[in-house]
This record gives sequence, structure tokens and C-alpha cells, in this order.
Amino acid sequence: MNRFIFPILFGGILLVCIFGLMLFQQMGGEIVSDGASADNSEIETENSRDGSGIMFALQMMYEDMTGAAVVTPKIDVSGFVPEAPNGWFPTPYKNADGEAITQTTLSRGPIAKNATNTMLMQFDGLARGKGNGFAVTYKRGEQMIAYMMYVPDQFNSRTVRGGIMAAISSNMSAASFGGSPDTFALHHGVPISAAPSYVRSQSSSENVPVDYRVFNANVGGMFKIKILTNSSYAAVAKVMQAIPMGALIAKLPEPEPHLLISTDFQTRDAELSAEVPVSPSIARRAYMMSKVRLDYSDLDTDLLDDIMDRRVRDWETAFEDHGTALGVEAEIRALLGEMPDLPPSLAVEYNARALKRMDRDWTDNEETILSKMARRQITERKHMERYLRDGEHISEEIITLINLLPETYDAASLEEPVIVESPISARDLVIRRGTKIGQGESTFGNCSIEHGVRRCVVGGLDDN
Repeated sequence: MNRFIFPILFGGILLVCIFGLMLFQQMGGEIVSDGASADNSEIETENSRDGSGIMFALQMMYEDMTGAAVVTPKIDVSGFVPEAPNGWFPTPYKNADGEAITQTTLSRGPIAKNATNTMLMQFDGLARGKGNGFAVTYKRGEQMIAYMMYVPDQFNSRTVRGGIMAAISSNMSAASFGGSPDTFALHHGVPISAAPSYVRSQSSSENVPVDYRVFNANVGGMFKIKILTNSSYAAVAKVMQAIPMGALIAKLPEPEPHLLISTDFQTRDAELSAEVPVSPSIARRAYMMSKVRLDYSDLDTDLLDDIMDRRVRDWETAFEDHGTALGVEAEIRALLGEMPDLPPSLAVEYNARALKRMDRDWTDNEETILSKMARRQITERKHMERYLRDGEHISEEIITLINLLPETYDAASLEEPVIVESPISARDLVIRRGTKIGQGESTFGNCSIEHGVRRCVVGGLDDN
């Protein structure tokens, strides 16, 4: 019985409230709200009969029920579809297109979603005719560029609810959250920004790398554009350039001044890559590896984190902080591909950086040698004289680096593409008394293991 009584009772109370509100308005009550201006975000409310807070609440409830808090601009956007670039053909967007680009499956269930799923729902909704907009996919083989444009609902500032939301939206637009977006291109003065290449995980609150690319544009607050692609930067720029931006700006009631004088299309980078991204990228593969093993060392984890954050993309970007990544697991190093051949001077520098990062028990003298090698302050053998003393213990790894040092440093050697094998082996290098470096009888026979590091005594007892 209760399951019938309470809904009926609640419905009756709601009808009474609505009737009271309508009666209040007919008796002369007037509520005026103005929150559309960004210069004056405060809502001014007047009530000729000193309406109470209850009346405001009833007014807002009425607006929510009738949808009066927002208005939908009546603009036909069907004629603003960009022309397909040469070699591409346009097709109506299908959900399978978005799933193929993002390598995910659209979920329509009530569980928590991530930004990828929300975006696919928005594309799918426009493709099904929901909302004032359209979605189209440009295809070229396996490459796809999904494009959507729509006219968002505007807050009705003449209502209480709409005025409040317009003021909040204006204040949030004026605030700065985390700096400026990454602008990829300007089209008639309209910025087209590149979204971050990751999504936030709802379960772990971590940034999950993604291999698709997303670009956004807002034309005067009246037209919104989103591009989703698995193609190259050069290809997506051609679609951006085909957007009839001038015609869209002409539809704006009050375009910003710079939109009226700018007619160019330009990208941030003059030369755009035509390379199609490989999926899964090394960033995504690094993320997967980090989630399936618990025995990675701190050294392994540091490199994985840099790869996931795309600070490291290949060996060239790894050399700066990680050197040659000695001590890192082979499967992680393999993410960066084959290491390029290094000239001796760079081999010393980058291997020294890698050795410094390792959890090794270096002596103070060894630590100093590695630091100066890593900063390219030790580039010739004569630079080693002050750090090598008779009877000094030096690890074999550092001896190998000393062995690569030339007698005279040649800056041009940095351009050599292939590392030159030194004819001197670690056993041939002799550090004599008086810190003279040369070739002769090996004195590295007296070696021992200390704290997991193999060290050899530099200098022979019989040397003069």
C-alpha cells in the first residue's frame, strides 16, 4: 500500500507547489536574472513583492522540470562539414570507427566511465541525431579521422537557474586551471588545442597512456569541434584547414575582434610529421609492463615512468638522464629499440651516467671520476692523473671507461656514427707511479670483490 501512497502524495505536493508558483507570477511577482555578462558575474534579482527563498526554490524547480534554464540556438550546421583531403573519403560516423581508433569498446552501462568512453558516447549520440550537430569519419586505409561539430545549449540568463549557471560558467572560464592548453594550430584566430595523450583511470586514479589523438576547438562559445584520430599530424592538419572557419565566425553574434581580422591557418610546427603512430606505443607498453610485475628495481621503475610520461621516447631522449641504462632489465631497454652506435667520447659519458644511477657502493674517488665523466669534464687520459694514485682500488667498469678515453680529446669525434674499438684492453692499461698513463705490463691482476663490485689495484708494487 505504501508504495502507492507516497508517490501519489509527493506528486500532489509538487502540483500544489507548481500551482502556487504560477499563481504567484500571475499576481505580479517578477524575477529577473542577468548572469550572461562575463564583466558582471553577480546575479541581480528583483522581486516586486519581496519574494521569499521558497519562491526562488519553486522557480528553480519549475525551470528544471520545463527545461527553461537552457535554450538551444536554432542554427543549421549541416552545411559546415569540411571537405575531405585528397586521398581521403568521408563517411557518416559509426560507433565502430571510434572503437577502432581508440582500441576500446563503448560501454553503455551505469558503471563509472573514463574520458574515452564519454567521448565515444558523444560521437555516437550525434551520429544518432541527438543534439544539434553532426559526426563524420574521414578514412584512408586503416587511418581514420573522426570529426564532430555541434551547437551546445546556452544558459538562459533570464531565469534563476540559468543565470546562476551562466555566472558560474563565466567565472570558471576566466579562471586558470593548470596553465594554457597545448595549442596545435590557429585557424582564423581560433585555437585548436591538443588534448593530453592519456586518460584518468577511474579505479586507480592513474594516468593511462593512450595511442589516439584528440583535438578541440571552441568557436566563440557557439560551435564546438572535436577531432579523434589514429593518423599522423600532417593528415589531421589537412582536415583542420578544410573547416569553414570563416563561415562559422560570421554566424557569431559578437565575435572577438581578433577573429574578424585573422584569416590564416597555421600550425605550431612548420614541418608536421606524416608518420602514422604505431600502436601500442612504447608509452602504453611500458604502462602494461609496470602493472604485471612487482619485482622491478627502482632503476627499472624510473625508466618505465619516464617512458610512460613520454619524457623518454627513444635512446636519444634516454641518454640525457639515464645514459645507456646499464642495470635496467633487458625487456625495458628493448622498448627503446636498438641502441645507436656511439663514438668513444659519448660512450664514456653515457655509460658514466648509467653507472652513477646504479645502486652500487662506489668509493668517493670512483664517484668523483664518474661524475666528471658524466659532465664531460674528463675527456682525455691525462685528466685522470689527479684521481689515480698508487694502490688505488678502481672497479673494472670504470677501468673500461678509462680505456676508451683518447690521449687527446677531439670534439669532432662526437660526430662519428660508429664506436671505434680501442686496441687497448683493460688488462693492457697501466697506471704507473707518478700517475702516468701508458701501455705496458698489466698490473690489474690483484682484484677482489667488495660489496658486489669487482675492483683492481691500480699500480704495481715493483714500479719505479
